[in-house]
Amino acid sequence: MEKSENNSGIYRRLFKEIQKHLAPSLALVDAIADTLHISTDAAYRRMSGKTLLDIEEATTLCNHFHIPFDLSKGVKDVYSLNCAYRPVDVSIQGDYLSHALFLSQHFEELRSVGDSSILMSAIDIPLFHLVYHKELIFFKLYTWANSVYDYRGSLDDFIKELDTPEFTRCHQKICDDYEFIPSAEIWTDHTLDTTTRLINYYLDMGMFPSKEFPLLLCEGLWSILTKFQQWVEKGKKGNGDASFQFYLSEIDFEGTYALLKQPGQKLCVVRQFTINSLTILDEDYCTEADNYLSKLAQRSILLCGGSEKERIKFFNTQREKVQDLMEKINHSF
Repeated sequence: MEKSENNSGIYRRLFKEIQKHLAPSLALVDAIADTLHISTDAAYRRMSGKTLLDIEEATTLCNHFHIPFDLSKGVKDVYSLNCAYRPVDVSIQGDYLSHALFLSQHFEELRSVGDSSILMSAIDIPLFHLVYHKELIFFKLYTWANSVYDYRGSLDDFIKELDTPEFTRCHQKICDDYEFIPSAEIWTDHTLDTTTRLINYYLDMGMFPSKEFPLLLCEGLWSILTKFQQWVEKGKKGNGDASFQFYLSEIDFEGTYALLKQPGQKLCVVRQFTINSLTILDEDYCTEADNYLSKLAQRSILLCGGSEKERIKFFNTQREKVQDLMEKINHSF
């Protein structure tokens, strides 16, 4: 009897955590029934404790709502952290598609819930900006597969494997949803450098058979800078009305953190090793991340609004980097 009562308490905490992930218009009982493919009566019995979840059902719920399974165990040690790690072997087509769909799902949820936002720091161009230009995202993924997973195929073969309608639809969905989510991004003068250095490295190694592809990469970077400057000048994204704040930090910070915020819930995504990420739901950690990013923004220069001189200087400097790289590419062939 005691074990049954303990299990019931564990799963009540799990249901409470699931509730945090739901849009206000979605009832918990319907979400449980749909996810487990059971009737609403059966879902009610599990929620009331009359019928206990089995291990497979609990795992299904945790996976579906991206809840680390430890959360269902109740007591949190003061030095422990509940998080999910998503390693991605991009040489396996389905693995990266799963990762992209995971990102798309979070953006779709943020877009659908009112008063949501994204606050992030970026030591490298965020992947959801690169997906606007498929050559850039495929190049980034190729270099990752090549350096970490010893992928030995050609760049052309790698792109042919990934360049499918499924990827195109997923990337377009990410772009569309992102433009409707209010956001603030903190960059440094060196955020672009990771990508330009990577192109430079592969150019020096003779990995490009002709100048066409590396020039396409540079054109993609130029286009990103143009788009960003337009957003910064308006303080709005794309053709929508979503707020966009862009900060320039004069100090180099250490990591890329994306804090996804909606009413009653925060989720922090910490980038690991270029592509992989830690997804952290821990309330204390997310509160600390929010405080850190907010303070970092306060100490940075807001390029939106009246900072015209700093804004023009920043974008001119970044364009000079791309222009110098394009000239090197043209002279290398």
